[in-house]
Amino acid sequence: MRQKKTILAYRPFLFLLATMLCLSACTKDKLDNKPIHTEVGNTSASAIRMFNLAGSVDVTVNNIPLTALESKNQNQGSTDIGLSIFPTGKWVSGEDGAPFTLPNSLLDKNGKAHFIIGSLDTIIVNDVEHPKDYYLMTNGHLHVGERNNVQPAASQNFKIRIVNFGSKALGDQLQLNGPVTLTYADGSLIDQRLSNIALGSSSDYIELPYGAYQFKLFLTNGGSIDLTKQLADFPSTAYYDACNPSFHPQQGINPRVRTFKPGGVYTILVSENRHNLFTDCDKVLPPGIYANSYRVLTEFNPGVNSTFARMQAVNAIPGKNILFTVDGKALGAQQPYIGQIAGVKAHQAQYQIYVQGKHHIVARDENGGVMAEADLTLYPYDNYTIWLYNNKAGKPVLVFQPNDMTGTLYASTYHPNGQIIPDDGTNGAARLVQYPYALQSRFINLCADLPYATFTNDHQLLLPAIGSNFQDSIRYFSAYVNMAPGALPLRNASVIYSLANYSPGSTGNPAANEKVNVPKLLRVFRSKPAPELEVPGSLESSIAPLDVYEAFVANNSLYTFPQFKSPETGVYTVALVGRLSNAGNGNQAKLIVIKHNK
Repeated sequence: MRQKKTILAYRPFLFLLATMLCLSACTKDKLDNKPIHTEVGNTSASAIRMFNLAGSVDVTVNNIPLTALESKNQNQGSTDIGLSIFPTGKWVSGEDGAPFTLPNSLLDKNGKAHFIIGSLDTIIVNDVEHPKDYYLMTNGHLHVGERNNVQPAASQNFKIRIVNFGSKALGDQLQLNGPVTLTYADGSLIDQRLSNIALGSSSDYIELPYGAYQFKLFLTNGGSIDLTKQLADFPSTAYYDACNPSFHPQQGINPRVRTFKPGGVYTILVSENRHNLFTDCDKVLPPGIYANSYRVLTEFNPGVNSTFARMQAVNAIPGKNILFTVDGKALGAQQPYIGQIAGVKAHQAQYQIYVQGKHHIVARDENGGVMAEADLTLYPYDNYTIWLYNNKAGKPVLVFQPNDMTGTLYASTYHPNGQIIPDDGTNGAARLVQYPYALQSRFINLCADLPYATFTNDHQLLLPAIGSNFQDSIRYFSAYVNMAPGALPLRNASVIYSLANYSPGSTGNPAANEKVNVPKLLRVFRSKPAPELEVPGSLESSIAPLDVYEAFVANNSLYTFPQFKSPETGVYTVALVGRLSNAGNGNQAKLIVIKHNK
């Protein structure tokens, strides 16, 4: 009886076991010719991050193809998880290195990843306590770097460093290898910790206030920057003229203006890159040269800035010293009249960072008397210049000028597949046109004696030059025609010149291309709007013209070869300040320039 009860107790288990054996014997998946499907959802990130500085390559990890493996059909051979990382079926290098972090689901049971990337075959161990970045170089090798995801100590700052992986491996014809130093646009040093960074080494991180910067990177010669060896920021091209290969100073290279986010962590990485060659002589060109240049890589992206904005203030009232305050605290030091301190070069007014929300701005004279006051509501990423000027009635007025730091214009029409689509107000995204290498300038009339001012390219409007290679240089009349005192355009408030360093059809001289597009002189005309339209109108000959090749160059001493000197990329405002009537003692109307980035 006891034995029978035991058999009955095990009967459900025996039935389940028999069922499982039957199912196993009767069913069989056909795996042949099917791509491997790996779970994509809820995949956590490993401590392995990869950067591609080499070009277009295929990637396999632990025998799982993540790309299309040179297939004619890009998706053939790809996996679900591979397509989630590389939607095009390929890992293509970009200006940011096209980074991806390996999912933990692709690691083997020992926490290892067997990578096959192009001709590279290597195993990487996932070190959770010490996350690392791996850089695929043009020679097919991997460089390893420590990663720092620790955010800045001050939340309004960003962190930045230099990693110098420059190389001679493929024959650096331009000899752009050695220690490097990072500077501002005018060549001034940023920090000794970002100076003289040797090949194969990395600098410490430093913190800077968030904002728009125009960094330049030079080789170092005896502790000083070598003015003939400025590195290009990828994908811009180093200077090499095949018609004159013995003369190739790296000078006058225009870097783009970049906005570095509050809380972000960045690396300026030097590596060897392929540079295309352009010339206008009859010499047969080689396919390209290899030389060191740099990328700006984002190590930690803090996401959308939801807190901070920036403001600066400028005093445009002759004979007055003004102290600007925001919510009772000083915005910089007391300011003399801008016409007295701004010379032929662009002036940089001090910026301060504020949190979003409503702020009260007050302008006081040297005796503490209130000249003007007003409220301004700031939103994240706002960039404002606060002007103080006297209107026609002689009353001091504050003007809040928003500055776009992105080189972006809004096109009223756009042309998908050659078809002109008018702006119907439903979707403006397709009409935003951005120029990464841009000389961008606003114009403002702060001379109450001139009812309407039109700013010109010498004696003509700011139009593209005939025969210009830059057909994307867009000019909008609202930005510079019939500007009333203190008036600000509601749309497309800037004139943008798209400056390429060295482009197809150029003579190899960076200034040669730009001279046919950027004005040499800026002048002011007295104009009239409709119905008595007069544009540009009559020349205001008492206002001296502004030399663009001086005002828009940060530092003449950076140019040891005059032929390489040309107006530089950046974000500017050209302002007409002073008086036409009752002028005297340095109060005469004049053109000045404010530069909004360092």
